[in-house]
Amino acid sequence: MLLADTVGRTLREAYSAAPAGVKRLGRQTTARDFRAKHRIQFSAAPTLEPVNEHGEFKAGAMAEAQESYAISTFGRIIGMTRQALVNDDLGAFADLSRRLGTASAQFEAQFLVKLLLSNPTMSDSLPLFHASHGNLAVAGTKITQDALSAARLALRKQAGLQGELISVTPKYLLVGADRETEAEKAITAVQATKIGDGNAFTFLSVVVDPRIDDGSWHIVADPAEIDGLEYAYLEGEAGPQLTSELGFTVDGMRIRVRLDFGGGFVDHRGWYRNAGA
Repeated sequence: MLLADTVGRTLREAYSAAPAGVKRLGRQTTARDFRAKHRIQFSAAPTLEPVNEHGEFKAGAMAEAQESYAISTFGRIIGMTRQALVNDDLGAFADLSRRLGTASAQFEAQFLVKLLLSNPTMSDSLPLFHASHGNLAVAGTKITQDALSAARLALRKQAGLQGELISVTPKYLLVGADRETEAEKAITAVQATKIGDGNAFTFLSVVVDPRIDDGSWHIVADPAEIDGLEYAYLEGEAGPQLTSELGFTVDGMRIRVRLDFGGGFVDHRGWYRNAGA
């Protein structure tokens, strides 16, 4: 049990330290069970209209939409013999726990990037990034001032379920490792000698995820402002959970790592994609 506690602490530390770019742009929630988790979206309240001289109020309505996803269970079992534990003078046992923690974090990151790059179908039967959603560049381009301007305009013009204006403020520039330098240059402040030479996009923060390997880049709103990418853990069990078992017929120990995790896009309005060039 002492060994299991040590492994558990090391696993959690490694899990927390592992970087994950796309995960930073999602919102963490919990799920009570493994059934589909439904996220309901409501439109804004109907616009107020004048009341006529007879005091008659007109009825209004609100629209609603729904997206859903479910969590699943993932895990592995690692076994070590008693001799291996006794002979572990090089810290291999502790290194195993660090590797398991890193592997768990890497799995989550890859899960979310794969989801993003798959351009999943939303409840309206359209892909996440689609011309009808107003969040897909007409043609792939490099990260230029004009391309960033078009992306910002597309997010600013996003409308709610009944065509009402909503607040979508670009905050992040998400890129793969091959576009990191290009992205940094695109948002770097310059000493302008005239108005036209300034950089209007220094407010963006670059987020790099090397798992994005298709050359695309994305402009993303703050997940605290508008729904977008959402991921969930089973309630009360956030992150990888460790269980150990001492052998009886086999002289050794088995460690089981379990992760109850899932994610999905619950709204398209806070994400914009340019396929790159």
